[in-house]
Amino acid sequence: MAAASLTLSGCIFLPAVVSSPSPTDPDDNGFDSTEGVDEGLESFYAQEVDWQNCGDGQRCAVITAPMDWFNPDPDKTVEVHMIVKEAQGGNAIGDLLYNPGGPGASGYDYVQQFAEYLVPPEILEQYNLVGFDPRGVSRSSPITCYDDPSTLYERVFTVGDSEDYEGVDWLSDEGLDISREASREFSEACETYTGEAIGYYGTEQAASDMDLMRALLGNDKLDYYGVSYGTLLGATYAGLFPDNVGRFVLDAATDPTAGGVESTLFQARGFELAMGNFLEVCMGESDCPIDADDRQEALDEMTELFDELDDDPISGSNDRYLTSGSFFIAVAANLYAEFQWPTLKTIIADVQNGEPESALSAVEGYYGVNPDGTFADNSYEALIGINCLDNVPEDDYDTVRADAERVQDEAPTVGRFFVGLSSCLDWPNAGSRSLDPITAPGADPIIVIGGLNDPATHYDESVALADMLESGILITVADEGHGQYGNGNMCVDEPVNDYLLNGNAPSGDIDNC
Repeated sequence: MAAASLTLSGCIFLPAVVSSPSPTDPDDNGFDSTEGVDEGLESFYAQEVDWQNCGDGQRCAVITAPMDWFNPDPDKTVEVHMIVKEAQGGNAIGDLLYNPGGPGASGYDYVQQFAEYLVPPEILEQYNLVGFDPRGVSRSSPITCYDDPSTLYERVFTVGDSEDYEGVDWLSDEGLDISREASREFSEACETYTGEAIGYYGTEQAASDMDLMRALLGNDKLDYYGVSYGTLLGATYAGLFPDNVGRFVLDAATDPTAGGVESTLFQARGFELAMGNFLEVCMGESDCPIDADDRQEALDEMTELFDELDDDPISGSNDRYLTSGSFFIAVAANLYAEFQWPTLKTIIADVQNGEPESALSAVEGYYGVNPDGTFADNSYEALIGINCLDNVPEDDYDTVRADAERVQDEAPTVGRFFVGLSSCLDWPNAGSRSLDPITAPGADPIIVIGGLNDPATHYDESVALADMLESGILITVADEGHGQYGNGNMCVDEPVNDYLLNGNAPSGDIDNC
């Protein structure tokens, strides 16, 4: 089977607290949203925002941004949807913009439905929490690649015509040619159903939208909390607008200089580590489905299970197949937090017994599939589309094979699921994001949080980001899981809360949380 990638994550501070501007009337305090704006962008920064009451102390609005911030045309625009959950204390100290990652996750939905799980209650008490769908995601001029959901469903869950592909080596010229044609068809479909904007959904464009949101909310500086891919958005914003950086918290960071195989290596190594950690704990429990004496033997058993599914995918309900690739998605989706590990044990046991439904359900949950086979959102398409614009695709077959060997050497159990030909070879403006280091000179302190055992964004990425930012402060956490702030670890939560609420940044890096 073709492999499927998850690409699926001190200075002294002089506080400049924003004094509770209303999200509906930023002009009440004399704020000029167009001050310092580049020529050609004034009309966007001067637009009136029509805030609507969305219930439960929330307001929502749609703003208009240029399709291309770096060559603006007033006739070519995209929409960005925002929602504001007002401070529960009734007197907000400011607006905290939030992004949950992805790329492709809806910050709008997260804030609307799960605000109390995103940040500690002290933050909700004093901040207006602002969620948004980045361009191309969910409500915001979404990337659309299929007019028929069943086509996307088949892409995720079926193996194609097994007779056509039986015995194909997916890293051979034949296999790569097949992948190359599938990539072309996918890119053409996305361009057909999305239109010209398909080439302008990259992170630098979305980060520029964030500055528009800052201004239209009536803030001189942007306060921001981003997780996983949200850290790339935040770091990119800091690089573009360092003087506008307020209180920034970047949790489970990505390295903005890592492209191509380097980015792939980070993620493959992270999931290899997390799987090994899970298996070590599992082996000490009576209901562990893996019968092994040590970590490596347990990883070898998982490799054998993946091999079996490579040779013989398990047929499930609704014309779904559990392949090695989809089984890995089910496994990986349950490595994001330690509380998911009991579910992962059940999934592995079921698959060992030839029962695919629990694994397939996990895959459906990961991709947001509804019971009728439609998709709850466009996160799958947005994930691919935004990543295509951010990363230069490799089209040389020999290089693809050399990269695959390197990844599989460093992640022997899961590396196979991170290799293969890119889906981005025919994507307009593919690889347009700069991979230069982001230093953000003059920016206020930026807290970067890295988990030593993070599966999706390797700890080394957090170290790299904190080091390259002139005002970066690193908090290192030894816990499992993807994202550490707000999980009850006071070594993390207390300094972050103090910074967000009082402007007191840590005096230096914090280790051993």
